[in-house]
Amino acid sequence: MNSIQPMEQQNSTLISIITPTFNHEQFIGACIESVLAQDYSRWEQIVIDDGSTDRTAEVVRNFSDPRIRYLYQPNQGIEALAHTYNRALESAKGSLIAILEGDDAWPARKLSTQLSHFDDPDVVLAFGEEQDIDANGVAASSSSRTSRRRMKLPRSVLFNRPIRSAIPHLLRAEGLSFIPPATVVIRRSALEQIKGFQYVPGICPTDIPTFIRLALIGNFYYTNDVMGFRRRHARSATFQFLQAMSSTPREFILTQTDSPELRLSEAQRDTIKKSWQLKTSSREFTAGRLCLLERRWAEGRCHLFRAIRPGPPHIVAAAVAGWVLSWFHCDIEGLFQLAGRVPLRPID
Repeated sequence: MNSIQPMEQQNSTLISIITPTFNHEQFIGACIESVLAQDYSRWEQIVIDDGSTDRTAEVVRNFSDPRIRYLYQPNQGIEALAHTYNRALESAKGSLIAILEGDDAWPARKLSTQLSHFDDPDVVLAFGEEQDIDANGVAASSSSRTSRRRMKLPRSVLFNRPIRSAIPHLLRAEGLSFIPPATVVIRRSALEQIKGFQYVPGICPTDIPTFIRLALIGNFYYTNDVMGFRRRHARSATFQFLQAMSSTPREFILTQTDSPELRLSEAQRDTIKKSWQLKTSSREFTAGRLCLLERRWAEGRCHLFRAIRPGPPHIVAAAVAGWVLSWFHCDIEGLFQLAGRVPLRPID
């Protein structure tokens, strides 16, 4: 696979793209192609491979563009994701850092759109809306519940103005998806100020601890345009490490609510704690959904039953539907597709 490098843009900002990948041979090509399609050419992509055992390395090396760099490391696992990000950060040369995991992708105007947001020196992070795509790259026809909820948030939270305004929401259960990583660009000097991507023992995602630290030192910039495509498939880290990706952040966050540095009121702390009480229902529903995909019907019914109480109405309705369908040895991915959402189907 060859690419034609665009003409050098004079006096422009170099954007370093960090792309962690593991066994993404089916997706990494589309990921890189979405970067090559950018209408802003002053970038470098650092693909950091966490010990893939498939053809990921071969696919990456088939791209001859000198802006793409491939780094290999022995497998560190999802628990060491912050260290993987920071290794790529040490190798990066740009003053802005963008995040694009190996199974995700970007719209062509992503970098050119978000670059201008950093004309304001107080902005440390820019993000936008994301659109779900399935294993074959087919986009959802409807926006997600998370996206609709985000668009209703006050401007003070979305832009973290004044500084710290976003923190109470970041700490709530729904705050885990407040800033979609595939849409993020971060000012490098801000990352260096907080000593890089944040590692918290026992927590797989580095994004929430990192975004909380950034919210303490600068403003955000939000755009309601799609700035990233999140690929939904059953082998993604989100689903493969469901327990660690959802329950351990709760433990970390609840220990942070009393931190004087965050300056939370008693009412804010109570709201945060209550939001996490319903998170278990969502996790159980997702676990049940995955079990049905793998035809583990009885196990799936157990998870779905636990999702019903005390779950929010949309989770209860979906869990009941899944529980019923499981007796007929059917999964619920068709229901997601009918609702315009992305089903968890294998790649064609």
